[in-house]
Amino acid sequence: MQNKPDLDKVRAVLPGNVTLHHELGEGGFKVAYRGEVNGIIEAVKIVHIPVDPADPTIEEENRPAEGENRRRLRRELDLLGQCKSAFIVKLGQLESMDCMIDREQFVCYSEELVEGQSLRQIIETGHRPSDKELASLGMCLISVVVELEKLETIHRDIKPENVIKTCDPRRPFILLDLGIAFVVGGTNLTRDALLIPGTRPYLAPEMLNFDFRRTLDYRADLYTIGLTLYEYASGINPFSVPGDPQTTLFHIKYSNPQPLSGLRPDLDRNFCEIVDQLMRKLPALRPANLTLLIKRMEAYK
Repeated sequence: MQNKPDLDKVRAVLPGNVTLHHELGEGGFKVAYRGEVNGIIEAVKIVHIPVDPADPTIEEENRPAEGENRRRLRRELDLLGQCKSAFIVKLGQLESMDCMIDREQFVCYSEELVEGQSLRQIIETGHRPSDKELASLGMCLISVVVELEKLETIHRDIKPENVIKTCDPRRPFILLDLGIAFVVGGTNLTRDALLIPGTRPYLAPEMLNFDFRRTLDYRADLYTIGLTLYEYASGINPFSVPGDPQTTLFHIKYSNPQPLSGLRPDLDRNFCEIVDQLMRKLPALRPANLTLLIKRMEAYK
């Protein structure tokens, strides 16, 4: 994160009922800390609200409060407040508040702290999950998509880094980060209309179409669920070519991955076929009935 403030300076601007312990991680515009709010352990987050480059001459204290980061954050917090699924991260006690640190503007808020490991961390250990574990993951993620679909929202960033495996059998997997969620019919929050929000190796093929915003629907999230299941099962993202973004995009758009059963012959072949179907290039060829899809996953529990 550019302009990341010193931890002690963040502590100084937070209310007295908030205590920060240590940093958990950071992204392009956000830093997360392990902390306490009213004595309860939570993830306290701080988001940088950069200067609007459209008019850098305005004094900082007089610049408009709106900006892409702020609008995205407001949308994310609103969606998290509305989504009822148990398998998506919940808001914490600290409501969003503006603060200035070293003449830079930030917004602070908190979420529940989900204890566990990300799928990425687990994949890097060489773990190979069973059909049962994969089906549990699939059911959790599809259940979130069901809730988001009611809100006419597409997550757009389902990937191993954004899924936490917990020790809670009631919530075995938790999906994080609605920061680039897309609301059908909503205002476009990306300044550059040609920019494709998302993590390149996990973009759904239809996201590479020029008019993707007009046709995008929940099936894009089904694709990234399938890809996440495939990678969690095999340890391989079949489209990613590190250091070569254009070839990665070509593979996403045109290359068919090796069937999962070829990489994990120990898994049930029918289950592997479900995962393969979720990753079809054309949205129309992916499963359409989410209720039936969850029931198919339940058969492996």
